[in-house]
Formats: sequence, C-alpha cells, structure tokens
Amino acid sequence: MKKLNSFFTSSIAITLLSLTSTAYAEWKELGSNEVMTVYADADTISGSGNKVQIMSMLDLKKPGVNPNNKQVVSSIVGLNEYNCPEISYRPIEFKEFAGNKGSGNVVSDSKTPDSKFEPVIDGSWTAGVFKVVCKLQ
Repeated sequence: MKKLNSFFTSSIAITLLSLTSTAYAEWKELGSNEVMTVYADADTISGSGNKVQIMSMLDLKKPGVNPNNKQVVSSIVGLNEYNCPEISYRPIEFKEFAGNKGSGNVVSDSKTPDSKFEPVIDGSWTAGVFKVVCKLQ
C-alpha cells in the first residue's frame, strides 16, 4: 500500500507538472542572486516518510542557451524530490522555457525518475527549496 501511495503521489505531481500552466502556480519567491531568482510552489508538496517532492522554478536574469538545441532558455520549472534527513535531492522532471517565469515555448523537457540523490550544497538554489520543503514536512 505504501508503494502504491508513493507511486500515486508521484504520478499526480508529474501530471501537474505536465498539464498545469506555470502562470496558475502559487509561486513564492525564496531568494535571488546575480544569476537567478528561485521560486517554489508549496501547494505541490507531496510525499511520504522522509522524502518530499515539490515544484520549483529558476527564473534566469540573463538567458542561457540549451547546449543540445541551441535555443534560448530564460526559466526552468522542475519537480524535485528531497530526502530531508539525508540533506539530499534528485531531479525527477524539468522543463526549460524560452520566456521568464515559465512562459513562452518549451525549449526542452526531461524526465529522470531514476536519478540518484545528490547532496544539497549550502548556498545553492536547492538549499533554499530544501529549507522550505523540509521545514513544512
């Protein structure tokens, strides 16, 4: 039952990422630096046990370029899973957008449901999201 519940929760979050327009999300600004502003949507928090998923958005102050298709990327919206006790995270799915705040054409999308957990580095954008999602757990 626990595996089914975890699968169901993950499926809902991935479906939301695929179908929901970022314009309707309840994005909360978590912080910014000279490169980007980081947002998270607390309404998308789901999970069980020590692992929690949340959608976050990186809004780039200066557009980047996707190395594969050479298209301009101005924002990235992703679903990440955080392991609170282990202070780690892993990307599950993300989309790159041509416009700021998840607007414009989708430049690329990637699903990585089997990605490995990586450490959350203090001062990184993942640390900001980690503090929100693991605090609310």
